[in-house]
Amino acid sequence: MNNTILLLIILVALVLLVLAVRKILAQDKTILQNERDIANIQTAITQQQAYFEVELAQKIKDAKKRSNNMQRNVLKGQIGEQFTPFIADFPYNPSDCRFLGEPIDYMIFQNLHACSEGLADVEDVQIIIAEVKTGNARLNVRQKIIKQAIENGQVSFKELRIKHCKDTENMTILTS
Repeated sequence: MNNTILLLIILVALVLLVLAVRKILAQDKTILQNERDIANIQTAITQQQAYFEVELAQKIKDAKKRSNNMQRNVLKGQIGEQFTPFIADFPYNPSDCRFLGEPIDYMIFQNLHACSEGLADVEDVQIIIAEVKTGNARLNVRQKIIKQAIENGQVSFKELRIKHCKDTENMTILTS
């Protein structure tokens, strides 16, 4: 009977050992699958990162190209503004034009030279404030304000005189 109990204990131990081995093998299988999943995820992350790096490099390249094109357009516009009076069909005498650049491009004193030389009457002299634009460029806020002020007749001429103060060596400005 002792042998029977011993055999029974050994048999139960073997069954428990087989069950434990099966459980360990199942866990090993799960661990291997998890390791494969992690490796696949790491590969996907690496591929995604490489894709994003290539995409980022392309977007940076495109942004630089757009920026350079915009800078070129701005420079072309600025150069064009300054050379406008020398374009063949410019309707005013270039010597009557004064380039300001900001906030408007030109003050044109139409017929001023002709009038000062006695070739035109003062009634033929006109003061024109001109802004040069290229492409789809529009007036900015300050230029719109200037345009509106002119259209409203809010324009005047002021003579400023500098007065030297003998006592203090300072200067003051008088307006007429």
